[in-house]
Parts: sequence; structure tokens; C-alpha cells
Amino acid sequence: MHIIGTEKVRFVTLQKNGSTSLRAILKKNTAIQGWYTTDKDENHRYPFKISDLQNKDITFIFPLTYPIERKKSAILQKIHAEFGLVNNSKDLEHHVKGFLERYLKYGDTLSYWHCNVFQEFIYDVFRSHKEKQIKANFIFIDIKALSTTQLNKFLTNLDSNWKDILIPHENASSNDLFKVEVMRIIKKLSDDNNSGVLNWFNEDNWENYEAENRVYEAIKSSKYYYSVEKLLNGNKKEDSCI
Repeated sequence: MHIIGTEKVRFVTLQKNGSTSLRAILKKNTAIQGWYTTDKDENHRYPFKISDLQNKDITFIFPLTYPIERKKSAILQKIHAEFGLVNNSKDLEHHVKGFLERYLKYGDTLSYWHCNVFQEFIYDVFRSHKEKQIKANFIFIDIKALSTTQLNKFLTNLDSNWKDILIPHENASSNDLFKVEVMRIIKKLSDDNNSGVLNWFNEDNWENYEAENRVYEAIKSSKYYYSVEKLLNGNKKEDSCI
């Protein structure tokens, strides 16, 4: 788990969850700092350190991505890493088909809550007795809001160090033409019931999607979720909790 931001406003990020875009601002802006939190570091079990959760002047922000989209992105990134240099469409289809045929269910070691620290933090946030112990502010935003001017204004209101820092929209693999071709192949294979490849677009073919979606939807309906509209006007929803 990687924490990126200023002393007052910090993003909590995971692989395939806005990490590439957030690392970009870490490299380019001296006001932005980075901290790592790992499962093995017992002194830093939560974002940056335990004491920061008692600081009411700090806000932690969690980009929120639809779980299956994270898994799809992880698989596509692996395909790009293995076959990104294949230029012939027929050869690429052969490789993609062979790669996808491995799956009895689509998925990855990358589950939505693949990092234990992140999972424990999220669960503690929504346990009423733990919630009272946490004085820092924490919110969830849609990953699509990450590079918006609305979010920048919201961040700047919390900490002026964010002024003029717009989070870019960046992907780990930037070859859009390759991705388009791979998705064309995946659709072709998915539409062919005799291809030997699971239908990529059928959610039933993805591991643990129901359980992970329940957590995702519960967060979106909680008081901690900020839509783009809420980022703009700051209105509070009625208190709710998982």
C-alpha cells in the first residue's frame, strides 16, 4: 500500500487503483510526499503511522474502482507485458487465446482488497467501536474523479499545497492501439461459444465478484463516499454505516 500526498491530505493507493497517476505527481512536485505501508511493518500497520489516525487535521482519500475493472486491468497489463511486441494480429490472437484459456474463472491474486493492511483499515473504519477511535478524516472517491478540476479544488480547500497540482490520467501501459486490438480479440473469443475461452463480459466468470461488489456498493452508499457533485458542494449525506 502506498500513501501519496501532503502532510494534511494523503491518497491511499494500491496497484491498479490510480497508483501510476499518483506516482507521477510524487515525482514532479516537491510538496508531495510518499510513504509505504506494508503488512510486515508492525509499527506502520495503518496509513503512514497509527498516530496520524488520531489527527483530525489529516484527510485520507481512497480512490474507488469497480472490482472487476481492477482485475481486468491487471490481466490486460500482463498480456501487454508478455505480448506487447507482437505485431501480427493472427499471432497476437493465438497468444491471447492461449493466455486466457488458462482461466477456469477470470481473476488474479489481485482481489479488490488484496493488501491486508488496506483491508483491515477499511473494516475498522466501518466498525462503530473502531470508528470512534479514528479522528482523522477519510473519504472515498470514484477513480474517474482523480484527474478532475473538481477534485483539485476540493484538495486545495483542504491544503493550499495542492494548488495547481492536477493529477494526470496515466496508465502503466500506454499503448492504446495494442489495447484496442487485444480487446477486439477478446470480444471475438468471448462471442464464440466454441473458442475455449470464458466470456470476458459475463460477471459470473469472474472470481469473488459478488462478495467484492457488496463491499464496493456498501462504501458507495456510506457517508464516506464523495461523488463529483459532493466534491463540488461539500454537502454531507445522512450518516450511514456498513
